[in-house]
Amino acid sequence: MHQVRAVSLSNYVGVANAVGLDGKAMLRLVGLTPEMLRDPERRVPAGAATRLLELSAEQSGREDFGLLMASCRTFASLGPVAMLLERLPDTREIVRTAIARQRHFNDVVEISLEETGDSCVVKFTLAPGYNSPHVTDAMLGMAERTLSGATSGAWYPEAVHLMRRPPRDPGPWRRFFRCPVEFTSSFNGFSSSSGIMSRRNPKADAVMAANARRLLDLLPVAEGPSDVPERVRRSIAQLLPRGQVGLGRVAADMGMSARSLQRHLAQDGSTFAALLEEVRHELASGYLAHSAHPITAVAGLVGYASPSAFTRWFASSFGMSPQEWRARANAAP
Repeated sequence: MHQVRAVSLSNYVGVANAVGLDGKAMLRLVGLTPEMLRDPERRVPAGAATRLLELSAEQSGREDFGLLMASCRTFASLGPVAMLLERLPDTREIVRTAIARQRHFNDVVEISLEETGDSCVVKFTLAPGYNSPHVTDAMLGMAERTLSGATSGAWYPEAVHLMRRPPRDPGPWRRFFRCPVEFTSSFNGFSSSSGIMSRRNPKADAVMAANARRLLDLLPVAEGPSDVPERVRRSIAQLLPRGQVGLGRVAADMGMSARSLQRHLAQDGSTFAALLEEVRHELASGYLAHSAHPITAVAGLVGYASPSAFTRWFASSFGMSPQEWRARANAAP
């Protein structure tokens, strides 16, 4: 079961009450209680947290509910890992360390850093089934606070990228991030220059960073789902937009041979083809329901070079065209 730290829902009751909801009743609706959120390091089901944000946004009519949740978080709420991040030399190293210690945050987000020339992109990929708009907003909002807080404001994004469709009023997003916000993007994350990523962190201290690493290594960390099928699903989700998905490529991504991966999947009663179909199904429906990407873009995001091939696959899987499915999803209450 995927889990997130309880701190990701800190101050939920207060935020919910402030927008006209009964926060405690909403928690009970998804199987959570205020007591479960008292220990910030406690792990709670990610599915319940996702449903909570989506239901809260829907019932309150607040498109910016995810941002309201992020605004209640602080850099210090990261816990012990914050002591390490704020002592690293620059933002690039902070991101690399966050990637290496992702399990300290949750097990539904994969972080990646891509650099091309003078451009640096930090991407956040949610596990299939969790890429809802309000979860994404809360995640990127906290990520921005993390990178800015760890560098005492030395880092800032030149642009924020969101795959979600544009809200009716983009003002809250522009005010929160204080930079251009690109909706209907091909990824969720930030872009900034290499110079900003290399800017020295005012609090950098190699000795303190080493001490913080030793401390973190002593603390127990809740492991994310480690079974092979789940790891395959994660790899497929990351590779699909690059058009590089395939048994051999996924096996290499997981550090094993294609034959070994097939054997492991067979032992779990699964196949690579079935997992690929499952992830494509989840991602395609999510992109069509929650973003304004044209069909050609959605085709590329789920690994199809040809929109016509994507349409044929979609009609076979869903019983209707992507256009018709999107229209029905948007018309649903």
